[in-house]
Amino acid sequence: MARSIAVVLAFAAVSGIAAAEEPVVKPISAREMHPGYGVVESIREVRVAAGEPRERSAAAGGSAPSKEPVRPVYRVGVRLADGTLQFRDLDKPEFKVGDNVLLTNAGDVVPD
Repeated sequence: MARSIAVVLAFAAVSGIAAAEEPVVKPISAREMHPGYGVVESIREVRVAAGEPRERSAAAGGSAPSKEPVRPVYRVGVRLADGTLQFRDLDKPEFKVGDNVLLTNAGDVVPD
């Protein structure tokens, strides 16, 4: 019994450490983004890989990708009406699971 408790505590400690460290992911390319209406299905805190170009739309004030260090973002999964799942990276958690949103041509997520 004491051994099973020790194993559970060890697993919890390791899981806590792993959970505190967000996974490092590649930025989402513009080719993967398609506009449409959908519902937020998931929100996950991640870090965008260092040295990867961050694509910005002209509407957001940028015209060319820029290199940035690893940065925390919120990867939002949106299930579109056609059944596909689209992802966007947001700087702050503006939405919650279940919100109806619009994914724009510029790659933005706006309330519907």
